[in-house]
Amino acid sequence: MTAENTLQWMMDFYPDIFPTRQQCLDHLFCTIGNGYKWINGELVYEDFLSKRYSMREKIERAEAWYEDLYKQRRRIELELAKKDPNYTPNPKYFNSWSSPSKKYSFLYNYPSDIKPDWAKILNECKEMLIADGIEI
Repeated sequence: MTAENTLQWMMDFYPDIFPTRQQCLDHLFCTIGNGYKWINGELVYEDFLSKRYSMREKIERAEAWYEDLYKQRRRIELELAKKDPNYTPNPKYFNSWSSPSKKYSFLYNYPSDIKPDWAKILNECKEMLIADGIEI
């Protein structure tokens, strides 16, 4: 499956776990023991859903259905916290990156034959980590 199709798959079938592109990238490249493995230059995860269903079209850029609403709610949570020091923001809207392990994370450990679309989203993940102030 292409990299973008994999991201779309994650967001479509597990929207509560992966409401944003960032959370998908974090899971794929930073989370240790995520169930994925490199096969022929692609990250592959075979669960019962992926065996039963297939993507009908090639996705150009994966997008979560409610990512805009998720980001709006995050902004609202931040505003409420600024206005009321006793308000505790909902942690659901403040995801953080996993700590990528140089020894085990796919962020650092990828095959020499990585396919271009997978290299592209891996680099996107690195750029997002750097933008969030995480040293890689």
